[in-house]
Amino acid sequence: MERIILDVDTGHDDAVAIEMAASHPGIRIEALIAVNGNSPLHNTLENTLNLADALRIEAPVFAGSPAPLLRSRANAPAIHGENGFAGPVFGPRKKQVQSGNAVEFIIRTVMDNPGQITFVSVGPYTDLALALRVEPRLAGALKQIVVMGGTSGQGNVTPNAEFNIFADPEAAQIVLSCGAPIVMMGLDCTLQTIINPQLIEDIRKTGGRASEIFCASMGFYAESCLKYIHDYPAMHDPCCIAYLIKPQLFSFTEETIEVDTKSELNYGRTSLMWKDPGHIVRFARRVDREGFFELMRDCFRRLKEAGI
Repeated sequence: MERIILDVDTGHDDAVAIEMAASHPGIRIEALIAVNGNSPLHNTLENTLNLADALRIEAPVFAGSPAPLLRSRANAPAIHGENGFAGPVFGPRKKQVQSGNAVEFIIRTVMDNPGQITFVSVGPYTDLALALRVEPRLAGALKQIVVMGGTSGQGNVTPNAEFNIFADPEAAQIVLSCGAPIVMMGLDCTLQTIINPQLIEDIRKTGGRASEIFCASMGFYAESCLKYIHDYPAMHDPCCIAYLIKPQLFSFTEETIEVDTKSELNYGRTSLMWKDPGHIVRFARRVDREGFFELMRDCFRRLKEAGI
Protein backbone atom coordinates (compact mmCIF):
# COMPACT_ATOMS: atom_id res chain seq x y z
CA MET A 1 0.00 0.00 0.00
CA GLU A 2 1.35 3.41 -1.02
CA ARG A 3 0.23 6.08 1.45
CA ILE A 4 0.55 9.41 -0.35
CA ILE A 5 0.18 13.11 0.25
CA LEU A 6 -0.73 14.45 -3.19
CA ASP A 7 0.23 18.06 -3.83
CA VAL A 8 -1.58 19.45 -6.89
CA ASP A 9 -2.26 22.63 -8.86
CA THR A 10 -5.37 21.04 -10.26
CA GLY A 11 -5.69 21.55 -13.95
CA HIS A 12 -6.26 18.95 -16.64
CA ASP A 13 -3.44 16.44 -16.22
CA ASP A 14 -3.47 16.89 -12.43
CA ALA A 15 -7.09 15.77 -12.55
CA VAL A 16 -6.14 12.56 -14.34
CA ALA A 17 -3.46 11.92 -11.71
CA ILE A 18 -6.04 12.39 -8.96
CA GLU A 19 -8.52 10.12 -10.76
CA MET A 20 -5.90 7.39 -11.15
CA ALA A 21 -4.83 7.63 -7.50
CA ALA A 22 -8.45 7.53 -6.32
CA SER A 23 -9.18 4.48 -8.46
CA HIS A 24 -6.46 2.14 -7.32
CA PRO A 25 -6.61 -0.14 -4.25
CA GLY A 26 -2.82 0.01 -3.93
CA ILE A 27 -2.87 3.74 -3.16
CA ARG A 28 -4.26 5.51 -0.11
CA ILE A 29 -4.56 9.27 -0.38
CA GLU A 30 -3.80 10.78 3.03
CA ALA A 31 -4.54 14.31 1.83
CA LEU A 32 -4.77 16.50 -1.23
CA ILE A 33 -3.01 19.87 -1.01
CA ALA A 34 -3.76 22.56 -3.58
CA VAL A 35 -0.95 24.93 -4.47
CA ASN A 36 -0.56 27.94 -6.74
CA GLY A 37 0.67 26.79 -10.14
CA ASN A 38 -1.33 26.24 -13.32
CA SER A 39 -3.72 28.81 -11.87
CA PRO A 40 -3.86 30.94 -8.70
CA LEU A 41 -4.60 29.11 -5.44
CA HIS A 42 -8.26 30.12 -5.25
CA ASN A 43 -8.82 28.31 -8.55
CA THR A 44 -6.67 25.25 -7.90
CA LEU A 45 -8.30 24.80 -4.49
CA GLU A 46 -11.83 25.07 -5.92
CA ASN A 47 -10.92 22.64 -8.72
CA THR A 48 -9.44 20.15 -6.26
CA LEU A 49 -12.49 20.33 -3.99
CA ASN A 50 -14.88 19.86 -6.91
CA LEU A 51 -12.97 16.87 -8.23
CA ALA A 52 -12.53 15.27 -4.81
CA ASP A 53 -16.26 15.63 -4.20
CA ALA A 54 -17.16 14.11 -7.57
CA LEU A 55 -14.78 11.19 -7.01
CA ARG A 56 -15.98 10.68 -3.43
CA ILE A 57 -12.45 11.06 -2.05
CA GLU A 58 -12.65 10.99 1.74
CA ALA A 59 -9.18 12.41 2.36
CA PRO A 60 -9.00 16.05 3.46
CA VAL A 61 -8.23 18.85 0.99
CA PHE A 62 -5.91 21.57 2.29
CA ALA A 63 -5.10 25.01 0.92
CA GLY A 64 -1.38 25.12 0.28
CA SER A 65 0.92 27.96 -0.72
CA PRO A 66 -0.65 30.93 -2.53
CA ALA A 67 2.64 32.04 -4.10
CA PRO A 68 6.19 30.82 -4.82
CA LEU A 69 8.93 31.22 -2.23
CA LEU A 70 10.60 34.21 -3.92
CA ARG A 71 9.55 34.81 -7.51
CA SER A 72 6.32 36.37 -8.72
CA ARG A 73 3.50 34.01 -9.68
CA ALA A 74 3.67 32.29 -13.07
CA ASN A 75 0.35 30.76 -14.16
CA ALA A 76 -0.80 29.13 -17.41
CA PRO A 77 -4.31 30.35 -18.33
CA ALA A 78 -3.73 29.86 -22.07
CA ILE A 79 -3.32 26.12 -21.56
CA HIS A 80 -5.65 25.42 -18.65
CA GLY A 81 -8.27 28.16 -18.99
CA GLU A 82 -9.14 31.09 -16.78
CA ASN A 83 -10.28 28.86 -13.90
CA GLY A 84 -7.37 26.46 -14.38
CA PHE A 85 -9.62 23.50 -15.26
CA ALA A 86 -11.80 24.58 -18.17
CA GLY A 87 -14.24 22.07 -19.62
CA PRO A 88 -15.85 20.06 -16.79
CA VAL A 89 -18.93 21.47 -15.09
CA PHE A 90 -19.57 20.78 -11.41
CA GLY A 91 -22.72 21.31 -9.38
CA PRO A 92 -23.04 22.11 -5.68
CA ARG A 93 -20.61 20.12 -3.53
CA LYS A 94 -20.38 18.92 0.04
CA LYS A 95 -16.58 18.75 0.20
CA GLN A 96 -15.05 21.70 2.01
CA VAL A 97 -11.50 22.84 2.59
CA GLN A 98 -9.86 21.32 5.65
CA SER A 99 -9.04 23.77 8.42
CA GLY A 100 -5.45 23.96 9.53
CA ASN A 101 -2.07 24.61 7.95
CA ALA A 102 -0.96 22.36 5.09
CA VAL A 103 2.73 22.51 5.98
CA GLU A 104 1.99 21.55 9.58
CA PHE A 105 -0.12 18.64 8.31
CA ILE A 106 2.74 17.42 6.09
CA ILE A 107 5.23 17.53 8.94
CA ARG A 108 2.92 15.90 11.50
CA THR A 109 1.79 13.12 9.18
CA VAL A 110 5.28 12.21 7.97
CA MET A 111 6.95 12.43 11.37
CA ASP A 112 4.20 10.33 13.00
CA ASN A 113 4.61 7.68 10.27
CA PRO A 114 8.35 7.45 9.53
CA GLY A 115 9.21 5.59 6.34
CA GLN A 116 5.56 5.18 5.36
CA ILE A 117 4.51 8.36 3.52
CA THR A 118 5.30 9.16 -0.10
CA PHE A 119 5.00 12.83 -1.02
CA VAL A 120 3.82 13.30 -4.61
CA SER A 121 4.09 16.77 -6.13
CA VAL A 122 2.60 17.40 -9.57
CA GLY A 123 2.66 21.19 -9.29
CA PRO A 124 5.34 23.59 -8.06
CA TYR A 125 7.16 22.18 -5.03
CA THR A 126 6.50 25.13 -2.71
CA ASP A 127 4.61 23.26 0.03
CA LEU A 128 7.18 20.51 0.38
CA ALA A 129 10.09 22.97 0.33
CA LEU A 130 8.52 24.91 3.20
CA ALA A 131 7.96 21.71 5.19
CA LEU A 132 11.59 20.66 4.64
CA ARG A 133 12.79 24.04 5.85
CA VAL A 134 10.57 24.01 8.95
CA GLU A 135 11.43 20.42 9.93
CA PRO A 136 15.00 19.39 8.98
CA ARG A 137 14.29 15.74 9.93
CA LEU A 138 11.48 15.46 7.37
CA ALA A 139 13.66 14.26 4.48
CA GLY A 140 14.88 11.32 6.53
CA ALA A 141 11.36 10.38 7.61
CA LEU A 142 9.78 10.30 4.13
CA LYS A 143 9.49 6.99 2.30
CA GLN A 144 10.17 8.80 -0.97
CA ILE A 145 9.35 11.89 -3.00
CA VAL A 146 7.84 11.55 -6.48
CA VAL A 147 7.67 14.74 -8.54
CA MET A 148 6.66 15.84 -12.01
CA GLY A 149 9.05 18.43 -13.36
CA GLY A 150 12.30 19.24 -15.05
CA THR A 151 14.00 18.29 -18.29
CA SER A 152 17.48 17.48 -19.50
CA GLY A 153 16.72 19.26 -22.76
CA GLN A 154 14.29 21.87 -24.03
CA GLY A 155 11.67 23.30 -21.69
CA ASN A 156 7.96 23.84 -22.22
CA VAL A 157 7.54 27.31 -20.72
CA THR A 158 10.89 28.81 -21.76
CA PRO A 159 13.48 27.26 -24.08
CA ASN A 160 15.36 26.09 -20.97
CA ALA A 161 12.76 25.42 -18.27
CA GLU A 162 9.84 23.11 -17.54
CA PHE A 163 6.77 24.78 -16.00
CA ASN A 164 6.64 23.22 -12.50
CA ILE A 165 10.30 24.07 -11.89
CA PHE A 166 10.05 27.53 -13.50
CA ALA A 167 7.02 28.35 -11.32
CA ASP A 168 9.17 28.02 -8.16
CA PRO A 169 12.85 27.26 -8.89
CA GLU A 170 13.99 28.03 -5.35
CA ALA A 171 11.55 25.47 -3.94
CA ALA A 172 12.66 22.90 -6.51
CA GLN A 173 16.31 23.34 -5.55
CA ILE A 174 15.46 22.78 -1.88
CA VAL A 175 13.53 19.60 -2.66
CA LEU A 176 16.00 18.11 -5.13
CA SER A 177 18.92 18.62 -2.75
CA CYS A 178 17.18 17.44 0.45
CA GLY A 179 18.68 13.94 0.45
CA ALA A 180 15.40 11.98 0.50
CA PRO A 181 14.83 9.24 -2.11
CA ILE A 182 13.46 11.12 -5.15
CA VAL A 183 11.85 9.95 -8.38
CA MET A 184 11.55 12.68 -11.03
CA MET A 185 9.20 12.50 -13.98
CA GLY A 186 10.55 15.13 -16.36
CA LEU A 187 9.69 16.04 -19.93
CA ASP A 188 12.23 13.48 -21.22
CA CYS A 189 9.73 10.82 -20.16
CA THR A 190 6.34 12.51 -19.90
CA LEU A 191 6.35 13.77 -23.48
CA GLN A 192 6.20 10.11 -24.52
CA THR A 193 2.62 9.97 -23.17
CA ILE A 194 0.89 12.23 -25.71
CA ILE A 195 -2.75 11.17 -25.94
CA ASN A 196 -4.82 10.77 -29.10
CA PRO A 197 -8.54 10.87 -29.99
CA GLN A 198 -8.77 7.07 -29.76
CA LEU A 199 -7.72 7.05 -26.10
CA ILE A 200 -10.27 9.75 -25.29
CA GLU A 201 -12.95 7.73 -27.07
CA ASP A 202 -11.94 4.55 -25.24
CA ILE A 203 -12.37 6.27 -21.89
CA ARG A 204 -15.61 7.92 -23.02
CA LYS A 205 -17.04 4.44 -23.73
CA THR A 206 -16.20 3.38 -20.17
CA GLY A 207 -19.00 5.60 -18.88
CA GLY A 208 -19.48 7.07 -15.43
CA ARG A 209 -18.90 10.47 -13.87
CA ALA A 210 -15.09 10.17 -13.84
CA SER A 211 -15.08 9.36 -17.55
CA GLU A 212 -17.38 12.30 -18.22
CA ILE A 213 -15.06 14.68 -16.34
CA PHE A 214 -12.04 13.32 -18.19
CA CYS A 215 -13.60 13.76 -21.63
CA ALA A 216 -14.86 17.28 -20.88
CA SER A 217 -11.43 18.17 -19.55
CA MET A 218 -9.55 16.69 -22.50
CA GLY A 219 -11.84 18.49 -24.94
CA PHE A 220 -10.55 21.86 -23.74
CA TYR A 221 -7.00 20.68 -23.00
CA ALA A 222 -6.52 19.12 -26.42
CA GLU A 223 -7.86 22.20 -28.18
CA SER A 224 -5.54 24.57 -26.27
CA CYS A 225 -2.49 22.31 -26.73
CA LEU A 226 -3.16 21.97 -30.45
CA LYS A 227 -3.43 25.76 -30.67
CA TYR A 228 -0.32 26.67 -28.69
CA ILE A 229 1.89 23.55 -28.80
CA HIS A 230 0.66 22.11 -32.12
CA ASP A 231 0.15 18.62 -30.68
CA TYR A 232 -2.20 16.71 -28.43
CA PRO A 233 -1.46 17.00 -24.69
CA ALA A 234 0.85 14.71 -22.77
CA MET A 235 -0.17 13.06 -19.51
CA HIS A 236 2.66 14.62 -17.51
CA ASP A 237 1.28 14.41 -13.97
CA PRO A 238 -0.32 10.95 -14.26
CA CYS A 239 3.17 9.52 -14.82
CA CYS A 240 3.82 10.00 -11.09
CA ILE A 241 0.80 7.90 -10.14
CA ALA A 242 1.47 5.32 -12.85
CA TYR A 243 4.96 4.88 -11.39
CA LEU A 244 3.52 4.14 -7.94
CA ILE A 245 1.07 1.62 -9.38
CA LYS A 246 3.35 -0.06 -11.93
CA PRO A 247 6.98 1.10 -11.67
CA GLN A 248 8.14 -1.43 -14.27
CA LEU A 249 6.59 0.79 -16.95
CA PHE A 250 9.49 3.23 -16.53
CA SER A 251 13.25 3.22 -16.97
CA PHE A 252 15.59 5.59 -15.13
CA THR A 253 19.09 6.93 -14.79
CA GLU A 254 20.58 8.17 -11.54
CA GLU A 255 21.43 11.86 -11.61
CA THR A 256 22.32 14.81 -9.43
CA ILE A 257 20.18 17.74 -10.52
CA GLU A 258 20.77 21.43 -9.89
CA VAL A 259 18.19 24.14 -10.54
CA ASP A 260 19.28 27.50 -11.89
CA THR A 261 17.93 30.21 -9.59
CA LYS A 262 20.33 32.98 -10.67
CA SER A 263 20.51 33.38 -14.44
CA GLU A 264 17.85 35.43 -16.16
CA LEU A 265 18.26 33.40 -19.35
CA ASN A 266 18.28 29.97 -17.70
CA TYR A 267 16.04 30.63 -14.68
CA GLY A 268 14.36 27.35 -13.73
CA ARG A 269 16.63 25.20 -15.85
CA THR A 270 17.40 21.72 -14.46
CA SER A 271 20.98 20.68 -15.13
CA LEU A 272 22.27 17.13 -14.77
CA MET A 273 25.54 17.46 -12.86
CA TRP A 274 28.47 15.28 -11.80
CA LYS A 275 26.90 12.71 -9.50
CA ASP A 276 26.87 13.53 -5.79
CA PRO A 277 26.14 10.30 -3.85
CA GLY A 278 24.23 12.29 -1.23
CA HIS A 279 21.87 13.89 -3.75
CA ILE A 280 20.86 11.23 -6.27
CA VAL A 281 17.58 11.54 -8.15
CA ARG A 282 16.05 8.69 -10.16
CA PHE A 283 15.40 10.54 -13.39
CA ALA A 284 12.81 8.96 -15.70
CA ARG A 285 14.00 8.42 -19.25
CA ARG A 286 11.44 6.18 -20.92
CA VAL A 287 7.94 4.83 -20.42
CA ASP A 288 6.13 1.90 -21.98
CA ARG A 289 3.58 4.09 -23.74
CA GLU A 290 1.01 1.40 -24.51
CA GLY A 291 1.34 -0.06 -21.03
CA PHE A 292 0.82 3.40 -19.57
CA PHE A 293 -2.35 4.02 -21.59
CA GLU A 294 -3.72 0.60 -20.72
CA LEU A 295 -3.17 1.43 -17.05
CA MET A 296 -5.10 4.68 -17.56
CA ARG A 297 -7.99 2.77 -19.14
CA ASP A 298 -7.96 0.29 -16.28
CA CYS A 299 -8.15 3.08 -13.69
CA PHE A 300 -11.26 4.53 -15.33
CA ARG A 301 -12.79 1.06 -15.53
CA ARG A 302 -12.20 0.69 -11.77
CA LEU A 303 -13.90 4.03 -11.11
CA LYS A 304 -16.91 3.00 -13.19
CA GLU A 305 -17.14 -0.31 -11.31
CA ALA A 306 -17.13 1.71 -8.08
CA GLY A 307 -20.09 3.73 -9.37
CA ILE A 308 -18.04 6.87 -10.03
